[in-house]
Amino acid sequence: MSAGNALRQSDQAVLKQLSELLGNCHYAHSYDYPLAELASLGQDAFRDFNATWERLCADAYLSAENGTRERRICKFEYRHREGQWTPLPDCHFFQTEAHNPLLGGVQRTYQRSEATFIESAVLRSLLAADLALMELTVGRRDWLVTCHQFRILCDPGHSGHATPEGRHRDGHDFVFQHLINRQHVIGGESRIFHDDSGCVFNATLTDYLETIVLNDRILMHEVSPLQTSGINSDRGSRDMLIIDFDLADF
Repeated sequence: MSAGNALRQSDQAVLKQLSELLGNCHYAHSYDYPLAELASLGQDAFRDFNATWERLCADAYLSAENGTRERRICKFEYRHREGQWTPLPDCHFFQTEAHNPLLGGVQRTYQRSEATFIESAVLRSLLAADLALMELTVGRRDWLVTCHQFRILCDPGHSGHATPEGRHRDGHDFVFQHLINRQHVIGGESRIFHDDSGCVFNATLTDYLETIVLNDRILMHEVSPLQTSGINSDRGSRDMLIIDFDLADF
């Protein structure tokens, strides 16, 4: 699939501000990312894109005491000379024990994201915006890009854990965290840390496609536990799209 080159002028202004923050602070946060471009896609595109979170698969690598989550994965390579995104069949995911003390050192394999997600105009627009921010920040490069669809679940007797490994790095160059949905939950505060200091940013993501991007080589992050929002809530959930950007040399 070809790269989206024509981000709207208002989105370009937002991305320029975010790039300055990312360069200076190593993270950035946006409520309106990039809404002008996405607004042109129409309700059907969003409905079909969002519905793919209803068909995620249980994460069999996570034990019950560490919470319940569902996920799928897909990967792309981006070659800047051709301006081309290529979907990859690989569904493996590996982190070192240093990056993930809970599941590190394990070669994990997840179900691939559905074609509806991979071919979605919403995903194409998000990838175009993420890529534009990367190019503003580090220049035109080749990238290996991994998309993780997550649903974190909780119920009245069990908390939900988006980061059961605690404060950590993912082991990538840059990580985008896009909120898709929250239903019947409280908690889930996103927190960012420097190695040698306390929390430098904290916020509870609440708006559709509210976004955090961070330099994963420099900063660490965690998310506080989720609880159901009331006694009448049988189940709560938090849906996220995490997109990892790793520099490549194709």
